[in-house]
Amino acid sequence: MINPQVTALNKSATLKITALTKKLIAEGKDVVNFAAGEPDFDTPEFIKDQARQALASGLTKYTPSCGIPALREAIAAKLRTENNIPAQAQNVIVTSGAKYAIYVALLTLVQSGDEVIIPSPYWVSYPEMVQLCGAKPKFLKGLKEDDFKITPASLAKAITAKTKVLILNYPNNPTGLTFSRKELEEIYQVVKDRDIFVISDEIYEVLSYDSLEHTSFASLADAAKKTITINGFSKTFSMTGWRLGYLSAPDEVSEQASKIIDHTTSCACSISQNAAFSAFKDQQWPKKVQAIFQERRDIIWKGLKECPELDPIKPQGTFYLFCDISSTGLNASDFATQILEKHLVSCIPADSFGISGFVRMSFATSNQQISKGIERIKVFLTELGK
Repeated sequence: MINPQVTALNKSATLKITALTKKLIAEGKDVVNFAAGEPDFDTPEFIKDQARQALASGLTKYTPSCGIPALREAIAAKLRTENNIPAQAQNVIVTSGAKYAIYVALLTLVQSGDEVIIPSPYWVSYPEMVQLCGAKPKFLKGLKEDDFKITPASLAKAITAKTKVLILNYPNNPTGLTFSRKELEEIYQVVKDRDIFVISDEIYEVLSYDSLEHTSFASLADAAKKTITINGFSKTFSMTGWRLGYLSAPDEVSEQASKIIDHTTSCACSISQNAAFSAFKDQQWPKKVQAIFQERRDIIWKGLKECPELDPIKPQGTFYLFCDISSTGLNASDFATQILEKHLVSCIPADSFGISGFVRMSFATSNQQISKGIERIKVFLTELGK
C-alpha cells in the first residue's frame, strides 16, 4: 500500500513542460524557451574556481549537518547587513536547495489538522509540501486589480484557530510582482499578535526592478521572532544544480529543524558549500545579473504589450512575466500546448499556480531569443484570429 499522502500529490507541471522543452531542443528543434525556471547563463567562474579548490583540497567529507560553521556565519552576516534581519549563525541552517529549506520549515512547524495560508497564484510546490506534512493548504486568492496581492482584510478573514503558517513569496513566482515595505507592515499588523509563523520565501530578492527596494519580512519590528526566511544561491548565481539554499529562523525553530537535517540529508553538498563562500566576495555580480534581467524584462513586456489579445503584467521582479491570455478564447493549457506544437514557443499554463486564463513566461533567455519568441507569438495570435 502506497502512502495516500504521496498518491494525492500532483506532478510538477513546470518540470513536465520544462522536460518536454528540453527534449525538443535535444531533438534539434529551434524552441524558444519561455518555460525556464533557472537563469540561462553559467555559474560564474569565481564560484567554479572555489569548487575546484575544494575538490583539490579533499573537502569531500560530511560537514556539520546544519552547514559549515564559517558559511553559516557568512550567511548570518549577509542577513544582518543586507536584509536588516537580526540573525546569528545558530539561526541559519544550510540546506540542499531553498526548496528543501521550505519543506524543513513546514515539517518543523505543522502537523495533521493544521492550516497553512498560501496566497494565490502560488508556486506549484507549496501546497504539495503542506500536504506531505499532513496539514491543509488554505488558498487566499489575490485579485488582478490588487496586483494579485493579499490584503490585510482578506488575510484577517482567512485566519482561523487552525492557522499555523502564512507563506509569503516575493518577488513572486509566478506573477513577478512584489510587496512594498508598507504592504508588508500591514500584513505584519495582522499576524503579530497571533500564534502564526511566517515563511518568507525571498529567493528572488536580488531580481527587483525599477529601483524597488526589497524589504525582508523578518526585518520588521519584532517579526524575526516568528519568521523563517528562505533564500539561496540558485537564482542569483545560476547554481540551480548545485542544490544549496538556507533558512534563517528563531532559535526554537532552528534547534528543532536541525534534527530533520540530521535524519534526512545529513548535510548539504560539501563542494557546494565551500564554493558558496566566494558568492559573498563579489558585490558586483548581483548588480550585473539584476541589470541584465531588467533589460530583458523591458523587451518582453513591451513586445507583448503590442499584442491586443494579450494583457501582460509588468514584472517588478524575478524573471517571470504573468500574461492574461483569456481574450484569445483558449484556456491556458490549450494556449501553451498549441504555441509549443505549432510555433515552438514554450510557456507554463497558470492552472498549476491556482489560477486560470494566464500563462507564465520566463525571460531567462537572451534578448535575441526573447525577440524571436515575441514574433512567433504574434504569428500564432494572427492565425488564431483567422
